Amino acid sequence: MREIIVNRREEGGEVSLSFRFKSIGQLIDPDDPSPLPDAELTELAEETFAGYLDEYRVKTPISLVIDIPEAALPPGGPTLIPEAIRRHFAVCIQDVEHDLVISRREGIYSLAIAIGNALIIVLFLYFAMSTETPIESFPIVLFAGFITILNWVTIWDTYEHFVYDYRNIWRKKRIYQKL
Repeated sequence: MREIIVNRREEGGEVSLSFRFKSIGQLIDPDDPSPLPDAELTELAEETFAGYLDEYRVKTPISLVIDIPEAALPPGGPTLIPEAIRRHFAVCIQDVEHDLVISRREGIYSLAIAIGNALIIVLFLYFAMSTETPIESFPIVLFAGFITILNWVTIWDTYEHFVYDYRNIWRKKRIYQKL
C-alpha cells in the first residue's frame, strides 16, 4: 500500500505533481516540536518530493499540489505548509553542498593518486628500458601487471567520483533548489 499517493499531469510542457497525504504527520515530522513553517518534513515526504522531481529535467516547469485532509490541517496550514517545504529544502541544500565539497576533495585525491601512479609507470618503463633486464622476465612482468592494475583501479575511481558521484550530488542540489 502506498503511503503517499502521487498523480502526474502533463500539459503543454508543464508538469503538475499532486501529492496526497493521509495526515499532516506524513508530511511534517511529528517529533519536531517547531511550529509551522519551521517544522521539518518527514524523510518519506522529502524522498518522495525529490524522487518525483528527479524524474524530469530540472528546467521543466513543475507545480506541486499538496493534498492533506482538511481536518488534519493546522491553523494557517494552507499558507504555512508551502513555506515549511521551501525552508526544509533550503536547509537541506547546505548538507548537499557539504557533500559536494567532500566529493570534490575525494575526487582530487583520486586524481593526484592517478597522476602519481602514472609517474611511477613512466619511471618503471624508463628503468626497464635502460637496463639489460629482459622485459619478459618474471619480476618485470609482475611489477608491470601490478602497476597496470593499480592505474586501472585508480583511474576508474577518479572517473567514478567526477562522472557519477559528483554529478548525482550536483543534480540533487539543483532539485532541492527548485523545491
